[in-house]
Amino acid sequence: MRDNQLLLLRPAITIDLDKQSLDIENFQNQTLRPILKFQNELILDLVLNHINKNEIPVKEKDKELFIKKNFQKNLVLKNQLLGLTIGLFSKMEFTFYLENKTEVNKRISQLIIKRIQDQV
Repeated sequence: MRDNQLLLLRPAITIDLDKQSLDIENFQNQTLRPILKFQNELILDLVLNHINKNEIPVKEKDKELFIKKNFQKNLVLKNQLLGLTIGLFSKMEFTFYLENKTEVNKRISQLIIKRIQDQV
């Protein structure tokens, strides 16, 4: 029941499913991207709560580096953002996550950093 409710919450996203992909890529596209889209508002609020808006550089390259470094150095923020994502996994997705934890965490981090850089 919980799994079905979680899956129904996720927004639909357009993905090219014609290509043959690795399991981890499929997981990224079918699970991570919809969850991050669904959680977008909370992700931005959480990041802006941890980062002083006035410190964010104006230049695009400097801003990207600033956000990436803050994400990597601030373990509390990083873990909270991972929790916002992992908490919406179905039972089967969580099992996949436990088997591929390092790679999934890496992909979650990369997707979140990119999402924040594009919107802040």
